[in-house]
This record gives sequence, structure tokens and C-alpha cells, in this order.
Amino acid sequence: MRLVISLGAGMLLAACAPDAPQAEEAVFQTASPRAYFEQTFSGRWGMDASCAEEGLFTLSPDRLELYERSCDVLALTRDGDRIAARTQCADEGQPMAENTHILSLVSDGEITVSDGHYEWTRHACGATGAQTQGAH
Repeated sequence: MRLVISLGAGMLLAACAPDAPQAEEAVFQTASPRAYFEQTFSGRWGMDASCAEEGLFTLSPDRLELYERSCDVLALTRDGDRIAARTQCADEGQPMAENTHILSLVSDGEITVSDGHYEWTRHACGATGAQTQGAH
């Protein structure tokens, strides 16, 4: 009995060790859609690394600010490295029909956002508040 308890405790400690990359990878792969969004997409994204105001996107699991389009996120669904965000948007102040925006990780520091009609590529600008996108 003591051996079983010792083995179980040892396995738990090994899984929680900070230098256990397999455990970290497993958590990343099974993260909830919201947690994955926060780790991968939350933050400011620009048309290029200069992150000029023109074309700037600010993304959070609750809201997508896509330059002249503001969207409330109604639901998030994860499919591998992609997130489907069901949204209710206003474009230049005019309400739009509900839509789904697909966010995809292209590479470290680069994403695409698609609304079914257009696809935008954006580059990481840095943190919004205390969050940093792409921290995985």
C-alpha cells in the first residue's frame, strides 16, 4: 500500500515539475477555447511589426476590435490551432448580422482572421494590459 501511495505521489510531482515539457504541451493541447484564445490571440495585432493605428486589431476572448469593426464574442470553439468566434458586430457603427470569425495561428507572432468574406493577416504588437499573445 505504501509503495502505491509513493508511486502515485511521485507521478504527480513529476507531472507538475516546471521542467516537464510534455506536461506543459499536454495542457496547451487540451486548453479550453477561452484559455487557448488568451494564450494565442489576446493582444494587439498590426498590419506589420510597426503596428501603426491603421489596420490595428485588438483581440480578447470577449471582444474583437478589427479596426473599424467592433464585435462582441458570443461563443468560442476550438479546432486544433484555430478558434471560431461567433460574433455580433457593428461596422462603422452600423449593426451587422451574427457571424463567425476564424482566427488561425500562422507562425509565432503572425495570425489570420477571417470573416468568411475577407481574410486579414496581422503581426504581434505586444501586450494589452498584462497579457502577451502567443505565450505558449
